[in-house]
Amino acid sequence: MANAERIQANGLSGYFAAHRTLDVYPTGMARWWMLLLTVMATVVSYYEFGFSLLPLWLSTLHFTLPQFGMFLALAVLLSGASAMYGGPLADRHGRVVVIDLCLLAMIVLTFANLLMTGFWSFVIVRGLMNVVAGLSWGALGGLTRDMSPRVSRGVAFGLLTLGAVACQFLWNFIPGLTLPYFHTWQSQIWIMGLLAVAIYIPVFFFLKDLSPSLRMMVIDSEQTGAAYESGEIEQGPSPAAPGSATQAFAELLSHWSVWALVVGVVGFLSIALTVQNFGSEMFAEAYKYDAATATAAASKFWLLNGLMLVPAGYLSDWLGMRKPVSLILTLLVLAGLALWIPTFNHPLPPGQLNLIVLAMGALTASAYIPWTAQFSELLEDISPAIQATGWSFFQMVFRVWIAATGILIPLVSHRYGWSTWMWIAFAGVSLFVVAMLSVRGYWRPASAPAPMRGGGAGAPATANAR
Repeated sequence: MANAERIQANGLSGYFAAHRTLDVYPTGMARWWMLLLTVMATVVSYYEFGFSLLPLWLSTLHFTLPQFGMFLALAVLLSGASAMYGGPLADRHGRVVVIDLCLLAMIVLTFANLLMTGFWSFVIVRGLMNVVAGLSWGALGGLTRDMSPRVSRGVAFGLLTLGAVACQFLWNFIPGLTLPYFHTWQSQIWIMGLLAVAIYIPVFFFLKDLSPSLRMMVIDSEQTGAAYESGEIEQGPSPAAPGSATQAFAELLSHWSVWALVVGVVGFLSIALTVQNFGSEMFAEAYKYDAATATAAASKFWLLNGLMLVPAGYLSDWLGMRKPVSLILTLLVLAGLALWIPTFNHPLPPGQLNLIVLAMGALTASAYIPWTAQFSELLEDISPAIQATGWSFFQMVFRVWIAATGILIPLVSHRYGWSTWMWIAFAGVSLFVVAMLSVRGYWRPASAPAPMRGGGAGAPATANAR
């Protein structure tokens, strides 16, 4: 079909199919450029969590911290619900059309922060930002998979996760650097909004999708992509994308392994959620530190956490293993927690706590990234047609748990102490071990019978060969 006919037949999605789609699998720097653009898009997509200006908002918009807590619980539930729609949309119509529209909406809503005059305008604007972010997550995860053959899948998802971490760093670093000169939260919205525009421009002009037929292929390496281009390897029968979100999730959730891996990793992420949202308060109460010392200790968690994301993916790719790497590192996390939790409510020098928190941050990142590669490969083995839907399901469950922990953590820590909550988090990490062991295969590198496989029903199975 000619480009003009595609556009006339399919409207906006036809335009993207005609002008923003690759019919040849990218290799070398072209593929890494697509991944870098995806990471840049991820930075803007996480703008809804830019709450570093909260102290200024509380005083100028006249609402309280408990009110903000209620808003946050609602917002993450909204983002989780919207994720359930965004993933199937990306599987049916392509990743880039969803990403571009969501980023454009996120930028408009970022500048709409300037219109906030009170609590309810804050709820509307920031709530809509969470809805838009949820719509984009499945497309970003799906595109990361599309642009990363299995031999480099770990590094790709390490980069994607680094984009989310980089967003939070920018929202804290830039206001810290510029507020002494510009003084108002509105100035920071202008700065961060213009930064988002600068990031969006190359994403809008250069980020591209794979063609629908290429998206349905399970590509093990760049060499197989090049072989497909030259015609040395022919594409097998490809599955059709589900016709609706209901059909997509019906196919996805009929597999026990999807439930196990998602619920397990969300339990594992309880450690990161605790430190992110309550780390300063936890260390101040458990060790009787002042606010500055407690905050500094909590920040140490993210130092090595962010630095280890890509190396952990590289290690997993180099070994060609996902499950063994993730399980061994998770067992180290459990051992660290078992030694750390008994120190709560006892004197502990800040230097020792800093070392503990640095190690926990590094280990949690290193255990999580191999899981992302394994989950992506599991979704491919089920059907490449539901990749974005699978990542949307993960985000939905994760956001529900964020909302739940926002209620549970203060309740448990106030009534029973922080050590009790941390033992609950220990149980969440243990659940991850059980979940990983319950999923068959993925113990060793896949021994693919052919360099490239068509996805879906009838495709050669790979999980059991590992």
